[in-house]
This record gives sequence, structure tokens and C-alpha cells, in this order.
Amino acid sequence: MNIKNVKLTDLKPVDKFLLSFPLRPELYHELREKFAPLPLIIVNKENEIVFGIDYYRLLESRMMQETAVLQVNISEKDALILNYNLKEKFTGLNLYEKLVFIKKVMPLAGEAEVYQKTDLDITINTELLGKLDLLLSTAFRDVLMNEHISLKSGLKLCDFQPGNSDLLLELFGRVPFSSSHQLKILEMTEEILFRDKCALEDIFDKLGIWQSLDMEKPQKKIIDELFKYRCPTYTEAEEKWQKEIKNLLLPDKMKVTHYPFFEKKQIELTVQLQDAEELKKLIEKLED
Repeated sequence: MNIKNVKLTDLKPVDKFLLSFPLRPELYHELREKFAPLPLIIVNKENEIVFGIDYYRLLESRMMQETAVLQVNISEKDALILNYNLKEKFTGLNLYEKLVFIKKVMPLAGEAEVYQKTDLDITINTELLGKLDLLLSTAFRDVLMNEHISLKSGLKLCDFQPGNSDLLLELFGRVPFSSSHQLKILEMTEEILFRDKCALEDIFDKLGIWQSLDMEKPQKKIIDELFKYRCPTYTEAEEKWQKEIKNLLLPDKMKVTHYPFFEKKQIELTVQLQDAEELKKLIEKLED
């Protein structure tokens, strides 16, 4: 390897080494301050840019004529792995970029080698590889890039019809949900669509989902509305239960609960007491 000055016109930005999306040349301002003596562009023997495409675009926008580069003799596979590791250490990689890396490196390297040479935290399996092209499509790009959805949610969304998945992607892009809440919403939505055989847009309109977005914290409202619509019998029973308990006018120190989904008819009474003496008095009253 050697460091040399080359004309920008001699450098070749090629898609096979491009991981960053979108290009973020502004990140290289700070890197340049930290690593001023070093070139931030690495090229192979063909002058193809292996690492530093963002910096190259920055120099190009400034009408620079030439720059220092580090030229190495490296294979395409090793260049991708080097690119991944440098980006992860210097600027970090979002979920979309990690999936781009998997798409490009898997035809060249086995899973074991990828895990051995990188800190990739994504499980490469048959499901992921089968859905990778869809995850890397324009529809998923922004939410994955901004990590508005988890990979588990993304894989689940691939099973929805395009129109329905587009609405869910829009919802997750506009409202931050935890990964577990995203999966819960997807599960309920999938069951509703199977039961009602209708478009998700109609369901969202009926439940006022988009109107809920104007609330300060719309997450609970959205999940509650979907749950009520998914489980109307349980919802009706729960509302009746809450009304009955409210009419009992129980003291604040008493709480009554039922089994989940009313699976058993028994109820549980919880009483908060100050000490054993107060418990003794309560027992005496019950015995009377």
C-alpha cells in the first residue's frame, strides 16, 4: 500500500463499494479535523473508491483538483469488509446500510467469515435473504435508514400486501413505537385483515387512527383502538367489569383484578395495609 496524490478525475466512485445512504459528506469535516495527516479516501489498484465516497463528494463540491489517497491491493470482498468496519468505527452504520452490506458481501463470503471479520449484529438466515430485496426497496428505505422500525418489524411487514404495508410504514415513520409495540400492532392488524377481508385504509379510517396522531402521546390510543376492534367480545366484557367494580365504591387501599381474558371466573382482591395489627382488625371484621 502507498499514499499518493491523484486527480479527482482519476478516481472512480462505483456502486459495489457504496454503503452509505444518503451520502453524508458533512461527517467528514470532523473526521478531517481528527485525522488531518491521513487521507480519508482508500482506493484499490484500479483507483475505485473503496472507502471515503462521502469525502470524495465533499472535495468534488469544493471544486478540488486532487487529493491524497491510500492505495491498497485488495479484493472486492475484503474491500467491502474494510469499508464496513471503517464506517462502523468512524461514522456508524444505520440498519439500512447494514442490509446493503449483507446484500453485497454474501455472494462473496460465507456467514462465518462475515461474523468473524465484522461486528455485524444481524442474523443472516433464509428469511432475511429471501426478503432482502424488498427491505432494500424505496418503500422501506427511509424507515430503516432512520431506524423507525426494527428488523423484526421489517421482516413481518414484508408479509403484508404492498398497500397495507405502505400505510403501516407511514404510521411507524410518523409515530415512535417500541419494537414490541410495533410487533403487537402488526399481529393485531394481520388478524383483523384476515377476519374482515378489507383494506387497511378502511380500518384506519373507521378507527380514526390518523386523527390520533394529533394527540400528545398517540401510541396508547392507537394500540387500544386496534385491540378493541380486534377483540370486541373481550372489550365489552372488560367495560362491563370495570363498571361493576366502580359501582362497588371500594376504598383506595383495595384493588380487584380478574384472570387475563377472563379465562377463569375467580377474582383476586388485593388489600394494602400498614402493619400486622391492621391486618388483625380486618380479619376480625371478616369473621364477624
